[in-house]
Amino acid sequence: MEEFGITQILDLPGVGENLRDHPAAFVLYRGDSEQPDIDAPNIQIGLRISPQGSTTEADLQISPILMSSEHAPSSVVIESDDFHFGISFALQNALGKGRLRLNSADPAQQPNINYNYPSEPFDRQQMRHGLRMALEIADESPFKEYIIERINPTESDLVSDTAIDDWLLRNVYTQHHSSGTCKMGDSSDPMAVVDQYSHVHGIKNLRIVDASIMPDVIRANTNATTIMIAERVADWIKQGI
Repeated sequence: MEEFGITQILDLPGVGENLRDHPAAFVLYRGDSEQPDIDAPNIQIGLRISPQGSTTEADLQISPILMSSEHAPSSVVIESDDFHFGISFALQNALGKGRLRLNSADPAQQPNINYNYPSEPFDRQQMRHGLRMALEIADESPFKEYIIERINPTESDLVSDTAIDDWLLRNVYTQHHSSGTCKMGDSSDPMAVVDQYSHVHGIKNLRIVDASIMPDVIRANTNATTIMIAERVADWIKQGI
């Protein structure tokens, strides 16, 4: 903060650390243009699975995506008029943590966001499993009847775990479930930013009420949980807690 001329009131080292998300990637196909309605929602169904040998539940979320929809991922650039669809896979319990940093004292300027994925061996292993599962699904009926060709990844991207990891690094993207950069925790935790009532440690009359106070990202979309946090804190404020 001093770098940008911002006066620091309190030193809380956890601010901006512990950035969590659901890293995702997708397999891209060119398909039969006579099939799904291009105006349909891009995601309508999904599969939640745990790879064999996993000690946790619902590690991965796999969903077909209509790439021709206006709601397709922003990372998709398709210049032809051909019909395209994908099968996405997203890791719901990633171990990797990133960080959020300022780029300027101007709040309108974009911050520096480093998700740092897929940096953990566990995360790469789980995402490799998700990729292989997506490929298997596409190779079965009824999907395969609609596929003309697979565009990404190529066969050379799939020759080994190392090749897949390289492909993942080039193609991983955010599910926009960023959480954790002002995590809730006891004052004895040097990385905790707020207490159990969302008060900022060390500052009176200041709370943080959003997904940043989650110690870890939940294994689902964050919208409903964030609304629940806001409703709960609103009740505490009314009660004078």
